Amino acid sequence: AGAIGRQDGPALAAALRFDMGNTSLLGQLSSGRVGLEAVCGGSLSEPYDEMLLEHFYFLRAAQEGDDIKAYAHCERACACFQAVFEKDTDWSLPALHALCLSLRLAAARADRALVAKGEKASRQQEAARTMQRFFQVTVTDRSALPVSKKWGALGVINALFKVYFNINNLRLCQNLIRAVEGPAFPKALDGQIVEGRRFPKGEIVTYKYFTGRLCLLNSDFGAAERNLAYAFDHCPALAFTNKRLALRYLVPVRLALGSFASRALLVKYRLEYFIPLCRAVHRGDLQAFEEQLALNQQRFIQHGSYLLVERSKTIVYRNFFKRCTELYPEKSCKMDLTRIQRTLKAVGAHMDMDEVECVLANLIATGYIKGYISHQHGKLVVSKGAPFPPLRELLTVTDG
Repeated sequence: AGAIGRQDGPALAAALRFDMGNTSLLGQLSSGRVGLEAVCGGSLSEPYDEMLLEHFYFLRAAQEGDDIKAYAHCERACACFQAVFEKDTDWSLPALHALCLSLRLAAARADRALVAKGEKASRQQEAARTMQRFFQVTVTDRSALPVSKKWGALGVINALFKVYFNINNLRLCQNLIRAVEGPAFPKALDGQIVEGRRFPKGEIVTYKYFTGRLCLLNSDFGAAERNLAYAFDHCPALAFTNKRLALRYLVPVRLALGSFASRALLVKYRLEYFIPLCRAVHRGDLQAFEEQLALNQQRFIQHGSYLLVERSKTIVYRNFFKRCTELYPEKSCKMDLTRIQRTLKAVGAHMDMDEVECVLANLIATGYIKGYISHQHGKLVVSKGAPFPPLRELLTVTDG
């Protein structure tokens, strides 16, 4: 009641935490020794009284292990809060974020309970619809920017990202990104201060992480690298798990761009399985690359990065053919296709001539090799100057 009367958002958010940090109170709620209706109705005005009552019911049901019932109470607490939040100022944004966190966690637990009962998991979809209403309230707020509820939108967006990724409904993420990129949204996604306000660093890092992963799915590797690198670099050093998550996608996207993480970095974040893969790509070792891809296939599929890692095979071919040119006399710009085919066979890549020419043609068409195939003479003719352009230059051309 004091937090609401003082319009103290952080204090209200602390009162709405999932566990409230008070094991004694949780025990009393579970035993029923606290008269919840009397406590809430006697100290709070509508609709805060009902919101807190539903929140207490939610905590009690969660404590008793009834996750489906707990979610229902949490959802009703959010509905009560929305009724007043639409008319309120930005002071209650911390409470909004606390409720979104509780709702997301409660929905995930409820879905697991439903699946265990043989029923369809649907609570996370319902939670997303509730949070979408919060998102609309924040992003369309017309208050002056220093006191606008738009500063709470990024936290809600991140909560929605987590739900959409969890239920594999990523197409809905684009609506959120369009709103952020719109002209009315605060331009502060790199930590800028705008009219005395800024987004918390943790919210920016989370947003960059998820948009980086979405860019990967859209094959926008330049944007994916920028966003994931921002998330990794700005994530606190003590947040080991979160930094590892960002690096788990940053390593393969840089691999596809021909940039390789150091062994020390991969060991530090327990990503040692990338070490032989990076070595194979760097050396153009086709056989080792295929072995590592097969060995880690399930891991990469589970992480959603298999197709990205497989894409690095283009870099492996590029580096392999670059090494082939080193076998020829200095300044030679013509390579015999039959000899290339024999070299491929020697490293375990059995390909007929049509396949060899197809791979080379793709590398030439995409700019990885500057040259052409002379079918009449059975030669690969490469440029005398920089026949294998630096991969970073290719990225710059593609982005431009």
